[in-house]
Amino acid sequence: MKAIYADLKRVRMRPTSSRVAVLHLFHEFPHEHMTADQVFRRVPPETEQCSLASVYRALAQLLDAGLITSAWIGEQRVVYELNRGTRHSHLVCSDCGTICDIDDNALESQHEAIAAAHEFRYASASLVIFGRCAQCAASLSSAVQRAGALHGMDRRVQ
Repeated sequence: MKAIYADLKRVRMRPTSSRVAVLHLFHEFPHEHMTADQVFRRVPPETEQCSLASVYRALAQLLDAGLITSAWIGEQRVVYELNRGTRHSHLVCSDCGTICDIDDNALESQHEAIAAAHEFRYASASLVIFGRCAQCAASLSSAVQRAGALHGMDRRVQ
């Protein structure tokens, strides 16, 4: 809990109950990506004066202070995560919604090179790659195999 108060003090933010509860949640789950609604549902119910609106305010303030980061992951969905001090991109499973971080220095260098080639001073990039995670791909593959087997059985019956 000391780290949370130290973070807030470092960025000169008053430690309101909402800010502390939200930042504590991100420290507790440093590798998770959460929507504002997921954050609100995970904040302890005994947190004083913590409504969905106050969670949105706390997220915006923590984001502005650089303590958390956000990413648009399609369909007007924004997720937040603890700012761990390294830039990264995301892989998003289109089936189950799983989000994986991509920590790739070569990719970061490529972003910088692309910006420089167009005479831009590189600040940041936001890359989200959509696809199917291994677990969903395996489930789909087995479902297709089962359907094929059933279809083959149907032909024998006819």
